[in-house]
Amino acid sequence: MLLSDRDIMREIMNGENLMIHPLKVDNIKGSSINLTASKYSWRISDGSSATVGNKIVIPAHETVCIYTEESIWVSRRIGGTYHSKVSQVSKGLGHIATTLDPQWLGLSLIAVHNHTSDDIELGVGTTFVSIMLNYLETPATKGKNENAASRPDLSSRFQLSDEEEEFLRKEWHRSYEGLKNAMVNSQNYKELFKERNQLIQEKKEFRKTFWYPLIIAIIGGIVAIIGNIFVEFFKGN
Repeated sequence: MLLSDRDIMREIMNGENLMIHPLKVDNIKGSSINLTASKYSWRISDGSSATVGNKIVIPAHETVCIYTEESIWVSRRIGGTYHSKVSQVSKGLGHIATTLDPQWLGLSLIAVHNHTSDDIELGVGTTFVSIMLNYLETPATKGKNENAASRPDLSSRFQLSDEEEEFLRKEWHRSYEGLKNAMVNSQNYKELFKERNQLIQEKKEFRKTFWYPLIIAIIGGIVAIIGNIFVEFFKGN
């Protein structure tokens, strides 16, 4: 079953099947999550960085691998698929089609191909891929430890600077506890949690101010009716 935005938000708050950091609530859509491009990108042809300032330059007829800014973890009960954004494909960038396996942890490394004869720029921090999540009918037996977190086996093929190597060793996208701590301590998560608690409290207050008096009134009416029945009964006798 495909997760809706309400399912995604609920799972993030529970933290038992889904975690994401940094959490950008506006990027959660009706049945998907938009992921943003980080500054960590490399050309396939020579392994060099494709990032120039705050832009990722994808040369004509070239493929560039781009890490997402978001780190994701899913449990054995969730799998997913990555999809291209129409705004990117319409420029001439290739379709994105890959999978998110159960128990995945880390950044996503997305390969983007430029089919045109001109260089195409992608802004760092802009959304460039969407992920759709599905509940699994039964928990998966495969997934854990099949791929290392954030796929260092792939990024090691590129010409990494010292700063890039240091970033790729960060615990918030390399370990479960690191990601969990980063997410729950983030301001966006705290605000989301606060909003949920406020909504729960408002529902409780609504029940107190509406349902409780209504129930008492109904019970009072029933008692009055029964009382009248007894009065009429004794009058008749």
